[in-house]
Amino acid sequence: MTQPEPTSTEPTPGDPAPAPTAPVPAPSGDQPLGPSGIKALQTERKAREELEKQLAALAPLQKLAEALGTGQQQPGGPSEVELLQQRFADLERTATEERSARWRLEVAAVKGLTPQQAARLQGSTVEELTADADALLTLFPAAPAGPRTPVPDPSQGARGGQPGPDLQAQIAEAQAKGDYRTAISLERQKLQAIPRPS
Repeated sequence: MTQPEPTSTEPTPGDPAPAPTAPVPAPSGDQPLGPSGIKALQTERKAREELEKQLAALAPLQKLAEALGTGQQQPGGPSEVELLQQRFADLERTATEERSARWRLEVAAVKGLTPQQAARLQGSTVEELTADADALLTLFPAAPAGPRTPVPDPSQGARGGQPGPDLQAQIAEAQAKGDYRTAISLERQKLQAIPRPS
């Protein structure tokens, strides 16, 4: 039996250099891959690399998905996403109510309305509330601001236009005690009781 001569792996001078090929692992089957199999394998590898890039780009969203939960409905209750939507709707409604109340108070302060009148203002914008405040003021004018001065009662006090002897005695007594504040107050009463010439 003759043994085959060893073949040289070195290229002969003048031959073109062979194209480098990536080593391809042998499939689990018995036959090696052909050129079309190598091409299909390379296509699959490129597709896998693209998918890995896409997964890496979506990694931040995975944290968000975990925070939101699975979104699956719990037995006998709403899902976590539905609970978040309900909470958002409640917060939005509260913010709208508070904004309307603030606008109502601002318009009432500008227009000089009482708190009871301010509570009756209606409208969803500042302009609507201002128009309603103007209409309310035409129907029910606001009370004049400031404390009211009581009207004097002529049935009270000294008669005949002269201070009574009792008032004069009270002034003298207050001065004797050194209570000048009371004495001054009584003097004012005495002056107010004197009729003014017309």
